[in-house]
Amino acid sequence: MNTSSSEKRICQNCKQNFTIEPDDFSFYEKIKVPPPTFCPECRMVRRLVWRNERSLHRRECGLCKKSIISMYKNDGAPVYCSECFNGDQWDPYTYAIDYSFSKNFFEQICELFNKVPRYYKYGFGNLINSEYTNYTKDNKNAYLSYSVTGCEDVAYSAIIDNSKNSIDCLAVMNVESSSYCVDVEKSYNVHHVIQSINCVDSFFLYDCANCTNCCLSSNLRNKQYYFKNQRMSKEDYFKAIESLHLNTYSGVEKAKDKFQEILKNAIHKYGSIYMAVNVTGDYIHDARNVKYGFDTNSAENISYGNRVIDVKDSMDITGVGFKAEMIYDSVAVSGTTFNDRFCYITTQGCRDCEYSLLLKNCSDCFGCVSLTNAKYCIFNKQFTKEEYFLMVEKIKKQMMEMPYVDAKGRVYMYGEFFPYELSPFGYNETNAHDFFPLSEETANERGYNWFKREKRDYKITKDSNDLPDSILYADDSILSETIACPNNGDATTQCTTAFKLTPEELQFYRQKNLPLPRFCPNCRHYERLKYRNPMRLYQRSCMCAQEGHDHSGKCSNEFETSYAPDRPEKVYCESCYQKEVL
Repeated sequence: MNTSSSEKRICQNCKQNFTIEPDDFSFYEKIKVPPPTFCPECRMVRRLVWRNERSLHRRECGLCKKSIISMYKNDGAPVYCSECFNGDQWDPYTYAIDYSFSKNFFEQICELFNKVPRYYKYGFGNLINSEYTNYTKDNKNAYLSYSVTGCEDVAYSAIIDNSKNSIDCLAVMNVESSSYCVDVEKSYNVHHVIQSINCVDSFFLYDCANCTNCCLSSNLRNKQYYFKNQRMSKEDYFKAIESLHLNTYSGVEKAKDKFQEILKNAIHKYGSIYMAVNVTGDYIHDARNVKYGFDTNSAENISYGNRVIDVKDSMDITGVGFKAEMIYDSVAVSGTTFNDRFCYITTQGCRDCEYSLLLKNCSDCFGCVSLTNAKYCIFNKQFTKEEYFLMVEKIKKQMMEMPYVDAKGRVYMYGEFFPYELSPFGYNETNAHDFFPLSEETANERGYNWFKREKRDYKITKDSNDLPDSILYADDSILSETIACPNNGDATTQCTTAFKLTPEELQFYRQKNLPLPRFCPNCRHYERLKYRNPMRLYQRSCMCAQEGHDHSGKCSNEFETSYAPDRPEKVYCESCYQKEVL
């Protein structure tokens, strides 16, 4: 293995060239794995098809038979509720199988995974009244929210941390009493706000910081009573707000149209990156030495990761956090985990585990499923320490000599994450569809699973167009209505065709004087995703041509950015952005 220079290779999946850098080679050598044969993006998609956050299914616990809400559909594989999974009425070791060297590894691990009972969803910590959540930790009164930690009274949100009394948010942290926000931090009572921090009592802002009572503005710093980027008196500001009629749906829709023009004319920094050193990617803060990272914070020495929190020295990771270290090509590994490779949901102190699924506090386990406090196990079978390491080396060698070949001819040897087609989820159920949306036809062409949703046959009692325009005229009878979503089952937004309002959200709209929504929660989620750039980087030049900066004529600085070259926004480098905005 050459570790002193970069090498170009061809991805097995997309057939495009990709580069393996010297630092990458050094990491592979350190953890004793071969270099990948898939490019970084295809590796990310491969992990994402194993992460289903938002598609929940009602089914029975396989042991006690009570009704549960699970991320696994009823496809025959056993799923247990929390009490049963953590109880003593079953033993995961009874499902152990003897490894066969006449069959390839991935077929056998898939057989074991489909046989051993699974925990019904991903959640741990103190969870109170938060049944309708997934990828959840330490929450109270969280409803239809996903990848949510340390929250209280939140609904219809995703990637939300340490927030309260908020609804319809995406990628926010430490927000309270807010709605329809994307990439917002440390803010209170803000609505329809994008990429902003430390804002209060504001509407329709983009890239603002330390602002109070501001509306329909962009690139503001330390301002109060600004409307359309113009300073107003307090009295005139509130008159302007009143003229928008934001308590009505029609008023909000008109304000959205005006906000789109503001977004087009705003200055866009090449990436949402701050308090970070030597990083490339987007939505990164409090980080150091991050390459191709997205939604990453409190992290150091990370390459090719997304949704990363408090992690060090890791590569190719998705949904990894809470003091994890030396993790490679894994999904949902968290809680003081160390040196786990090719794993799916290993938590709470797992160490030195490979190709394992749903483990808790295990070490030195290879190809295991649903074990807790285990050590030196292979396919759920106990070995001595000496037997374990000898057997693992034999299996790795066999994985190289007898690889798994999927339906599209992609070859999986030791060193590759679980194949796309072995995921228990359909592509359209997973985060892959959120960040890299595909049609059913394209997904099938690429050999990805697709979930055929049952046709919904709700008894619609109210069309969304018949909802009152103003929240002032929405009485409690609206809670009994089944409201038709205008998208009518659109597959691209995973539309549920209909929805109902909860008492809590009606109370929120009344408290904030906001109109009732017209679209189902899934469609609203996909609308918010439009405000985020895709997890893909492009080489671009700064678009600044302002006089008085450190350049004559157009700035010559280049950078990697998630803004595609054909995007219409004005994208600036760090230096020009700082001079122009700050």
